[in-house]
Amino acid sequence: PQPIQVPDLVNDQDGSKGLMKDTIIINEFDPDKSVERYWIKEDVIFDKESSRLFTRILGIAPLKSIYNEDGSFRDVTPVFWVYYPDLRATFAKYEVYNGRNFGSRMSWEELFESRMFSSRIIKSTINNPNDLFIKNYVKDPILALLEGENVKDKIFNYEQDLWSY
Repeated sequence: PQPIQVPDLVNDQDGSKGLMKDTIIINEFDPDKSVERYWIKEDVIFDKESSRLFTRILGIAPLKSIYNEDGSFRDVTPVFWVYYPDLRATFAKYEVYNGRNFGSRMSWEELFESRMFSSRIIKSTINNPNDLFIKNYVKDPILALLEGENVKDKIFNYEQDLWSY
């Protein structure tokens, strides 16, 4: 595939009066080389009518790695977000390799709906009034992973506390 040119709006000083103007800088973006992983945005919803807690995928974003001038890795940033319900029909048309079951054929849509992907929580709205990523308020990477696990535990405990045995 051909590299895609992505416009990047950057503030550029106007030399005469110090005013800011928008300048478009074209950066090449090759999805085959640049995208290594994806962010998936989800909602966890409790349906009162069916008394069921379920997870709904809202969007998918390919991540692009950002490097410093010396070539060292700095961070990742989403290139764009795509609304997942708009992608479902496309994902249903293409098969994915299923390493767990060679005899069964599975589409990308089935893979996402059955949550057959590995993930970790990087941001949550639980006790997060400033809408920060976990890495912004927990600096240690191991503790950030544990904070993501704590969010999973809170969701699990919420569901368990709905029932009395």
